[in-house]
Amino acid sequence: AVGYGRSVFERFVGSLRATGYAGSIILGIAPDASDGIRSYLSENNVTTKEVRVVKKDGCTYYNTMTVDGIPSSRQVCSEEYPDYKIQWGRFPLSRDWLNECKDCTDGVMLTDVRDVYFQSDPFAFVTSPHELMLFEEIFPGVTNEHWLTDLPVKKCRNVTVGPVPVLCSGSTMGTREGIINYIQVMVEEFDYWKARVNCRCDMVGDDQSIHNYLYYTNRFGRDTVTIKHRTGPIHVVGKQASGIVKRLIKRTQEDGHGQSADKAEEWIKSNM
Repeated sequence: AVGYGRSVFERFVGSLRATGYAGSIILGIAPDASDGIRSYLSENNVTTKEVRVVKKDGCTYYNTMTVDGIPSSRQVCSEEYPDYKIQWGRFPLSRDWLNECKDCTDGVMLTDVRDVYFQSDPFAFVTSPHELMLFEEIFPGVTNEHWLTDLPVKKCRNVTVGPVPVLCSGSTMGTREGIINYIQVMVEEFDYWKARVNCRCDMVGDDQSIHNYLYYTNRFGRDTVTIKHRTGPIHVVGKQASGIVKRLIKRTQEDGHGQSADKAEEWIKSNM
């Protein structure tokens, strides 16, 4: 959750605490996070971990050649894991924080922050715990034939995952051991990808490409289950939410609030 304003933390932490959840919350924050943010998180019993983001010379992924034949120029990384672009580095960071948390002995939810809102305690829905629980996007509305999975995996591994459900890498649940093992498998695959030009790309989101490739090639543990869309403790709204936003932007433009899509989106954010 590095670089976000207080409102993002209030939505994430506030909505979770409002469900009655009283367990551990561990968040990565920027070293220069405001006193207001730190105070709010402390008041809500959130364990914070400072993540120092580095660029260029401090990040070994920066300026390395990519599959597109151009050097990586957009990636940053964490000081702790300079060999991984930040989208990958959050996985080993989460593993380290989980290992440091001696009270984290029950279920674990590994999740993004900015686009997550809680309507109930997610762990209250887990009546039959599994080591690893992965959550589907709407199917067949979107499949792994989508370029986000198909293009990177085909270039790197020379395989196609195919017309199967997309599994969200932004929100995963499981046991403590299951999540740690999951992260280790992801990191091993990151090491494979970063060592090969045909696997390196400057895109954001290829952790989801890898996440899906690993599941559909049976690389995760035997006690791994996938949860169908809208049937579990996490509802992945990516495809549906994207469609709603696009329609809202178009309607906003038609109403005269912004000639471009970017301007219309700015108007929406400032008036909602």
